Amino acid sequence: FVLGFLEKIELHLYKSCTKVIVVTEAFKRNLIRRNVPQDKIQVIKNGVDLTRFVPTKSTTNLRKSLGLENKFLIGYFGTHGMAHKLDFILDCCAKVSSPEIFFLFIGDGAEKKHLIKQVQELKLTNVLMLPSVAKELVVDYISILDVALVNLKKSKTFETVIPSKIFENAAMLKPLLLGVEGEAKQLVDTYHCGFCFRPEDENDFLNKLNLLFESRHDFVVYREGCTRLAEDFNRTKLAIQMLEILKTILPNNKSIS
Repeated sequence: FVLGFLEKIELHLYKSCTKVIVVTEAFKRNLIRRNVPQDKIQVIKNGVDLTRFVPTKSTTNLRKSLGLENKFLIGYFGTHGMAHKLDFILDCCAKVSSPEIFFLFIGDGAEKKHLIKQVQELKLTNVLMLPSVAKELVVDYISILDVALVNLKKSKTFETVIPSKIFENAAMLKPLLLGVEGEAKQLVDTYHCGFCFRPEDENDFLNKLNLLFESRHDFVVYREGCTRLAEDFNRTKLAIQMLEILKTILPNNKSIS
C-alpha cells in the first residue's frame, strides 16, 4: 500500500513538471511505458571530470610499497556491498592459474568483513584488500592498475544503470573488465574499451580475464577506446547540455549565464 501510494506521488511529479532529466536511456523507456510524455524526458548520462581523472604514469613506488611489482594488476575501487557481488569475484580468483595475475580491492562496505574472511578461508595469495583511501589519492591507485574491474550482481535492475567507475577508469586509460549487462555493456562494447563478461558466470569471467592478460602488451586499441569514451562523456560537455535544457524552461525574461 505504501509503495503504491508513493508511486502515485512519483508519477504525479513526473507529469506535472516541465522536464524530466534521467541518466540512462533505459530510465527514459521506463517512464514512457508509464505514460510520462516522451517529449518532456531528456537523457544526460553520467560522466567524468577530466581535470581530475587524467592519464598518469604508474606510481612505481606505490606498486613497490604494496609488493605488486611485476604483477598484472586488476583493481576494484569502491563500495563492497551486496549489490557488487565481490564474493563471486573472489571465488574466481581461486581459479586463476597465472601467478602474474593479481587482484587489488580498495574500499569499505557492508560485505567487507565477509570478503576478508572469504580470502582467508580460500587462502588466496593473489588478492590484496585495503580500506578506502583519501579522495586525493584515488588517482594514484588507479594509475598502478593494468585493468579496472567493474562488477554488479546478476539482476534485471542493474541492466538499466551505468556505473560511474566506467568513466573514471576510462579517463585514465585503464581497459575495463565489466560484469554488468544492459546499457553499461553496450557502452563498453561500442567504444571497444575492454571486455564484458556475463554477471556471475565464472567460466566467462576467467575467459575474458585471460583474453586481457594475453593481449596485455597490445592495449593500444583499448586505450584509444577509453579516450573516445572519456571525451564523449566529459562532464563539462554534459553540464553545457544541462544548461541548454534549463534555458528552455525559463520564462522569457530570465536568463542563465
